[in-house]
Amino acid sequence: MTNYLALLATGTLLVTAACSAGEAPAPKPAAAPAASPAVPQAAPAAAPAAARPATSPAPGNAPATVARYQQAKGGSLEFGFVQAGAATQGHFRQFSTDLQYDEKQLAASRLKVTVQIGSLDTQDKDRDDTLKSAELLDAGKFPTAQFVASSFARRGAGLEAVGKLTLHGVTRDLRVPLTIRTNADGLEISGETTIKRLDYDVGQGDWKSTEWVGDEVKLQYRVPLTRAK
Repeated sequence: MTNYLALLATGTLLVTAACSAGEAPAPKPAAAPAASPAVPQAAPAAAPAAARPATSPAPGNAPATVARYQQAKGGSLEFGFVQAGAATQGHFRQFSTDLQYDEKQLAASRLKVTVQIGSLDTQDKDRDDTLKSAELLDAGKFPTAQFVASSFARRGAGLEAVGKLTLHGVTRDLRVPLTIRTNADGLEISGETTIKRLDYDVGQGDWKSTEWVGDEVKLQYRVPLTRAK
């Protein structure tokens, strides 16, 4: 009887152990834990690139909006040079001015002055014809001169237009001191500078000599402008 009870107890223990072994969850593959951390590591690296706008403009490249002004009546563009030891004056009857200006946005301000060479007037027809001839300004081949300033800069108490002058088919850098004043209708802009005619190949043949006509030409500019609508 004792042996019978011992065998019965042993059998019960074996059956219990077998059931417990069958119900236990299967172990996870060894590779699964290693693969799981790789996902969160890759995500943070991609996030900043996706969040950064691809079309964001570089600092300082945003277009600035400035007021535009156009030439009104009453302006003057004069020039002076030395001829045979005597000071000679003249002016251009036809020229146009286009200004984009904001005193708080000087780097975005612009100035364009276009001059009709054939409109020069020194009060002497023979001299005018000589100046307009192919030996000097050659108004037939180069009918216009143009100054284009791409920005303004501070110069002491005034301003300076920083740009290029194209004259007689030659383009050179030129900085023109300017004064800009407000008036009832808009602005008045004025300034003066000196250029050398031979820098622009004005003077062919005997006219290259400065014995009779000086190299330096003084330009004086004053013009009222009204704000464009």
